[in-house]
Amino acid sequence: MQFHLNGFQPGDPEIFDAAERVTSHGATGPLPAEVDVLIVGCGPAGLNLAAQLSAFPDIKTCIVEQKPGRLLLGQADGIACRTMEMFQAYGFADRVLKEACWINETTFWKPDDANSAHIARSGRVQDVEDGLSEMPHVVLNQARVHDFFLDVMRRSAAKLEPHYARRLRDLEIDHAKDAGDHGVTVRFDRIDPAHEGEVETVRARYVVGCDGARSMVRKAIGRELHGDSANHAWGVMDVLAVTDFPDIRFKSLIQSAHDGSLLVIPREGGYLVRLYVELAKLEVGERVAGRNITVDEVIAKAQRILAPFTLQVKEVAWWSVYEIGQRITDKFDDVPEAEVATRLPRVFIAGDACHTHSPKAGQGMNVSMQD
Repeated sequence: MQFHLNGFQPGDPEIFDAAERVTSHGATGPLPAEVDVLIVGCGPAGLNLAAQLSAFPDIKTCIVEQKPGRLLLGQADGIACRTMEMFQAYGFADRVLKEACWINETTFWKPDDANSAHIARSGRVQDVEDGLSEMPHVVLNQARVHDFFLDVMRRSAAKLEPHYARRLRDLEIDHAKDAGDHGVTVRFDRIDPAHEGEVETVRARYVVGCDGARSMVRKAIGRELHGDSANHAWGVMDVLAVTDFPDIRFKSLIQSAHDGSLLVIPREGGYLVRLYVELAKLEVGERVAGRNITVDEVIAKAQRILAPFTLQVKEVAWWSVYEIGQRITDKFDDVPEAEVATRLPRVFIAGDACHTHSPKAGQGMNVSMQD
């Protein structure tokens, strides 16, 4: 399939009319007063859990998201072989295989021995080793992965839809109640314009926080992320580009002599390409937001790394800057270590809420879904 020729368009690329590709979904009306499982966050981890539970209508499940609607433009893109096997179990692996860009080979570039200011290809390998999986490693916009999970939920026995535009206000656990009772009380602020300022209360047997690296659920149960930062800033951008770099449609790892490294990831549709660009070393404790890095700076750095090849960026579909870091929590539920033998957990955290990874290795989305 070829698409994204004249710019990025969200939604199903098989639908010709762009206006019909993105339809408004989501549950209407207030949140239910009582549920068995309350999922906070509509990222990959939350949607995977919701899709699993939606097959069981006897388990009353509710999934809540702070954003006003479904994701249209994704952050992550790499889908590992094992994740593809999981999609096969859900029944939408074929759709992913059709739309995605298959990563079959990886090339390596380093400074040219004859002229270190230029790069030269140093290697080319098969991306997935023989015998690892019958499924390939592919690249697809995270938003489309969300769409496929939402379709599973919508068509399921429970006909589950997310409740959007709800921000978690607080969470309280009644430890006197049995695990079978609705012992967790969660309050949400409605942030949609028609109901802004309203507060909704849900009582749940279990709560799962899949609400990202700044998780309010994690904060509510007193957990913290611990880890290290490599003090390096990177930029990432999905672009429509004109270039004479010969491996632009391969996964390519490029190391320059003086300007750092660059990772090229071909995107679905045959035209978009993602570039991960090493930008600068940060001081200890410095945050990348303080650098006020612009997309033009990211493009200029990529152009220098690719020399002697040229890169003209015609459109930037999405871009961001981030810091390299790996963090994890000490526990993934609300039970203190001293009480593990005496009570069961009521509140859990999954995905980026309990472990964050630097991009470029596919760890974030893939690991979160498999939590």
